[in-house]
Amino acid sequence: MTFIEKFEEIKKKIGTPDLSKLTESFAVQVNMTDADCGGAFYIAYIGGNLAIEPYDYHDHTAMIYAKSKDLIDALTGKMDMLAAVMSGKIEVYGSIDHVTALATLHKPRAKRAAAAKKPAEKKPAAKKASAKKAAEQSAEKKAK
Repeated sequence: MTFIEKFEEIKKKIGTPDLSKLTESFAVQVNMTDADCGGAFYIAYIGGNLAIEPYDYHDHTAMIYAKSKDLIDALTGKMDMLAAVMSGKIEVYGSIDHVTALATLHKPRAKRAAAAKKPAEKKPAAKKASAKKAAEQSAEKKAK
């Protein structure tokens, strides 16, 4: 997978984020360390707008280095961002607060409530063929 393909995947996973929890501007340069799709992009929140672009950001407030899988897991909530930093899966240079703010961008999926099952419709039991024959025979005997 190329860098641009991986970048587009990450951008798609972030989607239309919830910006309501962000209180201050930041610009985080992300350096993916994968051998096959390494490269740099940035995530910036400035003036109430979020930008995610595949370029270096020289005036960043934080810079991170991570493999793309670890980055995706941290951004989508599969892995806690701070735990990923503490374990060394994500290296941070600069403001740790701005990096952990990235984890708030992902909207947690609403758990779907299981659809209420309709009770099975009760139908009268079908009469067996032998019961029909017996009923016909007794009706014939009565008619005679």
